[in-house]
Amino acid sequence: CNNAAGAIARLDDMGIAPFLISSSVILACAQRLMRRICSSCKEPITYPPKMYDDLDIDHKMFDGVPLHKGRGCDRCKNTGYAGRAAIIEVMTVTDEIRKLVISRSSAMEISKVAIAQGMKTLRMAALDKAREGISTLEQVLVLTSSH
Repeated sequence: CNNAAGAIARLDDMGIAPFLISSSVILACAQRLMRRICSSCKEPITYPPKMYDDLDIDHKMFDGVPLHKGRGCDRCKNTGYAGRAAIIEVMTVTDEIRKLVISRSSAMEISKVAIAQGMKTLRMAALDKAREGISTLEQVLVLTSSH
């Protein structure tokens, strides 16, 4: 599934009764593997405003936060990346979400409620990895542009 709420819709599509889904599922998640910046050639970078526009994020979100990229070296075979890090979207099935499941609400409606209740989306998790210097904004764009 593209997101955690999509897992609920997938179960419904498979013919599982909504009352069974709502009483059985306590958590749903979606995950992706994000490329890590190579620690051997990691260096600071300033991204152009277009990158923030492409990601549809406010560049102020990164004010005072040093962002990084990998220059490329022998260790990473000149890719600038070495290894992977998980980004995970975790949706706890609360009473309010159970009601939405029973009424066969769309994944989008369920996701909106989960976000309002504090769920971090894949995009939010990926942006956190960029802020922490683990990965790049390019990886955020690659992994979450269609989500």
